[in-house]
Amino acid sequence: MSESIDYNDSIIMDTFKNEVCEKLGKESWNYLTSGIGTPDIHNEAKCGCSTMRQFMKRFDDMTDNAVAKDILTHVRHGLQHSQFAFAKEKFVKYNNIDDFIEACLDEEIKTFTKLRDTDESFYGQVINDEVLEFLLNEPGILTAIRKGSELHITAFPSNMVEYLKETDERKKRYHACHCPFAKESILHEKGEVSKTLCYCSLGHIKIMWETIFDMELDGDVVESALNGNLLCKYVVYLPKEIMDKYV
Repeated sequence: MSESIDYNDSIIMDTFKNEVCEKLGKESWNYLTSGIGTPDIHNEAKCGCSTMRQFMKRFDDMTDNAVAKDILTHVRHGLQHSQFAFAKEKFVKYNNIDDFIEACLDEEIKTFTKLRDTDESFYGQVINDEVLEFLLNEPGILTAIRKGSELHITAFPSNMVEYLKETDERKKRYHACHCPFAKESILHEKGEVSKTLCYCSLGHIKIMWETIFDMELDGDVVESALNGNLLCKYVVYLPKEIMDKYV
């Protein structure tokens, strides 16, 4: 949904530290940052994400996939469930997943059409004819698509105008990626920051639905710019009790 969410990027690494220390111990955080310090959101854009590249390599070495996923999906860009109370309030009006999704899609189409017609931006992004056409024709981008007990969701490219104009695949992936801790690495000669970091964005994707259902949900990263894909796509799994109650 296109409701405005306030992002506080300054707490992302603090949240990451808290999750690592809670689940792996403080000595693990000391190992991750030894000799390189804590990745800084502003410096990473200037150094091709060299610190985060080393940090995530160490993180991958010390964790298996399940642990890495558990930690990073709780980092989720520093977001809190309370920021998505509006979604839960809206869902209660329908009490049905498909009806809710349909209502959200109608709302999103109207919102982005209005943004196009009034020359307004979306989080600083221009919404022109080409962008609107892209949003209307890319499945899962304006709202989730339910396939059985799965919700499939596609992330907006970080810079949609440049993304649509670009023909070079690497640069296109760069314009798709939102993560300030990894984005610049896509164009760097040393290569991308580990795709494991994309679990943080999975947490971002899940949090609205977790707030709606008042329970933690599982999910997966299906495609990501750090993994060589042109868009970032995710799946959220709905347990049987949710399916029985809301479908």
